[in-house]
Amino acid sequence: MNKNEIIPKLRSDIVFRIVENGDKKNILLYDESQIANQPLLFPEEFATILQFFDGKTTLEQLEKIVAQNYAGDVQEFMNHFINLMEDLNLLCYLETPFYFKIRDDFIAYMNSPVRKSVCAGSSYPTDKTEAEKYFQNIFSKSPVQELNPNINAIIVPHIDFVIGEPAHKVYAKAYNTIAKNNYDAFVILGTSHYGNSDYFMFTYKDFETPFGIAETDKEFIRELADFLSFEITIDEQAHRFEHSIEFPVVCLQYLYKKPNLKFIPILVGPFNEFIYQNTFPSSNDRISAFFDTFRRKIYENFKNPLFIASVDFAHVGRKFNDPFDGMEKIKEVQDFDNKLIEQIKNCNPDGFFEEVIKVQDRYKICGLSPIYSILSIVQPHKGKLLGYDFWDDSANKSIVSFASLCFEP
Repeated sequence: MNKNEIIPKLRSDIVFRIVENGDKKNILLYDESQIANQPLLFPEEFATILQFFDGKTTLEQLEKIVAQNYAGDVQEFMNHFINLMEDLNLLCYLETPFYFKIRDDFIAYMNSPVRKSVCAGSSYPTDKTEAEKYFQNIFSKSPVQELNPNINAIIVPHIDFVIGEPAHKVYAKAYNTIAKNNYDAFVILGTSHYGNSDYFMFTYKDFETPFGIAETDKEFIRELADFLSFEITIDEQAHRFEHSIEFPVVCLQYLYKKPNLKFIPILVGPFNEFIYQNTFPSSNDRISAFFDTFRRKIYENFKNPLFIASVDFAHVGRKFNDPFDGMEKIKEVQDFDNKLIEQIKNCNPDGFFEEVIKVQDRYKICGLSPIYSILSIVQPHKGKLLGYDFWDDSANKSIVSFASLCFEP
């Protein structure tokens, strides 16, 4: 700890409010610009501590003030304060070089019409030729199926390609099932890991990958917005780092050799509130209206759209805050996944959701809301399991399961 270090200033544009909860008062900090996209809630007495984030006070001066006014362990207090300072910095609440870089990157992203790949270089190669070899290897894990023009929806994993063979086989079985089919639109429903501003979150940005730029169908999104009785949510920040849309885009570009294919990206926010309420998402007027309107408009505009749900299944183990190792529960997880898959194969969204309600989402089904949505919008009559496996993340004593399925009218 450098005692001469000046404590950074709390950003002047951060909203500071007192919120009451019964007899208790709390301080709410949040960033309307969404650069710091995690609101913070502190006890009211934290106001005394937050005042030292003024860009003027040094850690040494704070330590002297604490020594004069605090009856407890001063060093322990300072250690907690430094931890708080580091956390606030990483969350972009302080005026530091780190924040200004993040802010500049954020502004550049928001002003750009293109969302550049965030997974190229880590999940797959950045070089086009190398990427082609990479995906050729993945899709070689399963044979290409004969033409089946009746397939109108698939469920695919979004687990990282880098975990290897288990994921590659499940990915290949899904995409090779549609490889010879001809679609005029691709609707991608992805799990939203980074934003929950709405049940359904759109973007107007095109997606760039090593294969080129895939074009978001902005015309369709605007037409959909005109016909809905409520405003659709354009949440560019939620899409910024999200891989659940990017992975299907790059797979489709490779599969169909169409770098500029048009698609409709939708991040689906959590439906957890309906689990706790013991009811179905379709009971919500806004959600059911979205399902009905989207179904009507997509088939008015396109003759043969393909719907893709980019999802994983169970997330169990230490990494996901369970008090046990993931592999201890593998049989239990597989049995539960089988129950879900049966409901999905039967094209029964409420039956699928009811299984999750029964266990209060104990297994943390990552694809809960996109799976429910794709079944509710498409309303298929026949589902088929293509592949299923899991990742033993032994380093984190956790497991993640995933599956691929296809559907016909």
